[in-house]
Amino acid sequence: MSQSSMVDYTIENYQKQKPFSSFLSGIAGKMGIPLWAFYVNRGQLISSFGVRDKNGAIMEFFPANSAYHYVSRTGFRTFVKIENQVYEFFKEQNENQNMTIRQDSISIEETNTKIGIKLKVTYYTLPNENISALVRKVEITNLKDRKIDVEVIDGLAQILPSGIDYGGYKAISNLLQSWMSSVQETNYVFYKLRASTDDSAEVNLVVDGNFYFTSANEKPLYISDYKLIFDEDTSLETPYQFINHSIKELSRIQQAHVNQVPCAMSGFHFKNLSKEVFASVIGYASNKDKLDDLSQKMNITYLLAKETENQVIHHELMDAVETKTSFPILDAYYKQCYLDNVLRGGTPLIFETLDGNIGYHIYSRKHGDLERDYNFFSLEPAFYSQGNGNFRDVLQNRRNDLFFYPELKDSNIYQFASLIQADGYNPLSIEGVKFTFEGDIEKQPKVLHQLLKEEFTPGSVATKLFEADLEVDQHLQEILKQSHVVIKASFGEGYWEDHFTYLYDLLDSYLSIYPDDLQTLMFEKTYPFFVSPVMVLPRSQKYVLTKDNKVRQYGAIKHFHDKKSTWLKNKNGQVKINLFGKLLTLILNKYGHLDPFGIGLSYEGNKPGWNDAMNGVPGLFGSGVSETIELQKLVQFLISILKTHPDQTVSLLKSTEQLAKAYEHLETSDAYQLWDQRMTHLETYRNELLNEQEVIVNQASHYQKVLESIEKNLNEALDKAKAIDKVYPTYITYEATDYEQILDNNKNPVIGEYGLPVVKVKAFEMKPLPIFLEAPARYLKSLSSKEEAKQIYNNVKQTGLYDRKLKFYQTSVSLEDYDHEIGRIRAFTQGWLERESNFLHMTYKYLLGLLKSELYEEFFEEIKTNYTCFMDPKVYGRSPIENSSFLATSSNPDPKKHGQGFVSRLTGSTAEVLSMWRYMFFGKQLFTLENGALCFTLTPKLPKTFFEGGKIEVKLFNKTTIIYHLLDDIDTYEPKAYVEKMTLHKDNEVCEVQGSKVIGKWTKDIREGNVFKINVYIRGGK
Repeated sequence: MSQSSMVDYTIENYQKQKPFSSFLSGIAGKMGIPLWAFYVNRGQLISSFGVRDKNGAIMEFFPANSAYHYVSRTGFRTFVKIENQVYEFFKEQNENQNMTIRQDSISIEETNTKIGIKLKVTYYTLPNENISALVRKVEITNLKDRKIDVEVIDGLAQILPSGIDYGGYKAISNLLQSWMSSVQETNYVFYKLRASTDDSAEVNLVVDGNFYFTSANEKPLYISDYKLIFDEDTSLETPYQFINHSIKELSRIQQAHVNQVPCAMSGFHFKNLSKEVFASVIGYASNKDKLDDLSQKMNITYLLAKETENQVIHHELMDAVETKTSFPILDAYYKQCYLDNVLRGGTPLIFETLDGNIGYHIYSRKHGDLERDYNFFSLEPAFYSQGNGNFRDVLQNRRNDLFFYPELKDSNIYQFASLIQADGYNPLSIEGVKFTFEGDIEKQPKVLHQLLKEEFTPGSVATKLFEADLEVDQHLQEILKQSHVVIKASFGEGYWEDHFTYLYDLLDSYLSIYPDDLQTLMFEKTYPFFVSPVMVLPRSQKYVLTKDNKVRQYGAIKHFHDKKSTWLKNKNGQVKINLFGKLLTLILNKYGHLDPFGIGLSYEGNKPGWNDAMNGVPGLFGSGVSETIELQKLVQFLISILKTHPDQTVSLLKSTEQLAKAYEHLETSDAYQLWDQRMTHLETYRNELLNEQEVIVNQASHYQKVLESIEKNLNEALDKAKAIDKVYPTYITYEATDYEQILDNNKNPVIGEYGLPVVKVKAFEMKPLPIFLEAPARYLKSLSSKEEAKQIYNNVKQTGLYDRKLKFYQTSVSLEDYDHEIGRIRAFTQGWLERESNFLHMTYKYLLGLLKSELYEEFFEEIKTNYTCFMDPKVYGRSPIENSSFLATSSNPDPKKHGQGFVSRLTGSTAEVLSMWRYMFFGKQLFTLENGALCFTLTPKLPKTFFEGGKIEVKLFNKTTIIYHLLDDIDTYEPKAYVEKMTLHKDNEVCEVQGSKVIGKWTKDIREGNVFKINVYIRGGK
């Protein structure tokens, strides 16, 4: 790890280490076209790259297990000839090979003392250009004390023309060679298909293509025919032609440009070599005209400047979380986590629109990589690029946005609360936002007229303006000021029960910074309802009898294939209610499907909760205690608001109001009967939602009775859960012990949507599953007192949730004694994927729970073995500042994998790290209201060992540097620790405040970023 910048990590003899895969960030700047690029620590690293998704591969996409094999053959290769001897760099058996990982680039270096050559290769993506490309910089240095002549062939052994789809190439790659051609122009090679490959009557010419260009101090020999190097060696192992011919001789041999998978390589003859630097650019262009202009300016000076520009883009992003403690590796870890959090949630650009200021998040994408080969990732190949994502992933990775960009305000809340449906569920797929222009199109540049008649993105406007050589930023801002926001989403598949739980985190962050805006947030702004073209079926249609006479819950969702996703409307237009009403709607829906024993929230929408691999649990009438915990937190939140704002107006659907009234009149203490009544009311309500909806209004106090009744029931639910296990069970399943088949009028079994006979269940037997880490993690961060948290912490450590060998936590205790019916988790190997592994996201959620429940000593002890940055890199198997989805635990049957991280970076763990960062460095609540006055308070929870020379620096709101000065030998979380004074610095003014609290005009100056530095002096008893 470099001690100068702490943003790069070097692995010696990288090909001899544990294999791992990762990726370049794909960030190309606001006015750039992103490119995805994956790498492994084998060969010359890059194993696949391309544009948009797998169908835009420039280098064939292989999953990780295959990439480890193929990258050394079909990937980048370098052959060096000295005195008629050819040497290939970066072969596995070579020595003195180092790999360096940075946030903005990756590089490898090999030193060959025998031939006296050092070769270094650096990869980065091309920023802020109207083409998408990977840049490969090669530095070749003569280590001898005399100059030598060197011939070099360097480049990509196989490159695909554009237009080859992923599935098609895997299936008929030999046939597709018939369309392939490489066109050698003066300054580059263009790789394309001659025509469309569809078997249809309409055949189109293809004008777009992939390209290869090299800039050097001498003109390269472009090689697109692999036979010019390897002759007939189709294994691509031995460069027979290069062995037998000089570069000059090879230039005279005619190349074949059709009917084969081409290569993209350059040949050089460097005379009197001291040091040479050349750079190749490989990418995609929609037409050759773009390349003709760009290739003229792509000299080596230009490309080196682009390398620096790429570094600046990444560093400016990560500077938002600038932190300086006594542990540089921890400071670097925060930066890496912030960057990777951006890659899932995006970073916001603030635009003024007709709907107010909104955040337009760029740089995000759905996670998908060499180890997540099951996910079809997508990076929008456009300026202002925004990506797709899943509701849960994007929502949780934006939870801390306001601590970096407070000007974003409630934009995230509006987007995600709007997507909550009237049935309490939400769509899976988040597709960013678009805009509709409401101004006078004729006053806009002519190139935009057609575009502005439809929904548009900022990227599409920027592209048109750029191509017309018009100014971009000012035009775009003026257009957006006259536009409405359109939130884009689609149903996806099934309804996960946990998705609602992350909405509270947005509210908590918002009110930590804008407590003075609570009334406006909850009661004055209105939110629409998303409508998915599906419906959760009633019990009578999804409780089925299987062929082996088991009663199960299958086929819980009905699709209306003739409908599309839309927004709830009535005769007056789009239906909207305020946020209090929206959250109340959510609570009433979730409470309605509390399980038959009144403990967990039922997984009745075809999907489980957070742990996707528990996919069989919904079929077992399963429920989640984790979701009960989160629902109780939301209920208590609304109760606290209505008690302070009893006379505020709440808007609600009339149908939802009727559901609330029905809950007030539940008339039994029997758990089954109570469940049956609740579910009957809920099913009636869902049928009502198929009709036109009306909005009614009431005072907030009107809903106190029903909310307090729900709170009481949920307290009872959690008491029952703790009676099952003292660390709280996460999952409960049920077996039907009494049921009757549902018959039609002819006494024949009714066949449900799933194709099986349906039944009415009359009694259940509870069957809890083994304990998981999730429920205690959520309880600690949500509801626990410090005393109870200590008990739970001690209890967890005595169970199989704690890996004593590796001193970290795992998702669950052993599942070995349980049936495969609980889900694919049971089929996984122990200590692998979601099964009994250290799933970092949940481990970090548990650590956050320790911090929030004030177990500070325990928290800081645990991060020593649970934060990856403090782990042994030789065991972890990758850069310790990069998170993994999971680490293999000591229960895994392969001891070599114990403690190793798998599935890189794009994980919810980054959101948990940033939440811990927030609580550690700032405390729970930055801003509060006291007697109507806005107050700013810093209450850091930091051990004295974190201070370097008595100081810690951290950045708040991406603008204010906070410097903590520890004047006494004390941990800041000790009861005796206190803030003696603070000095606040604006450009032309300094203010000294006694104590830890700022009141008055300076509070808003801090929130608005006008205070550039705050010195905080901490003392404590000795």
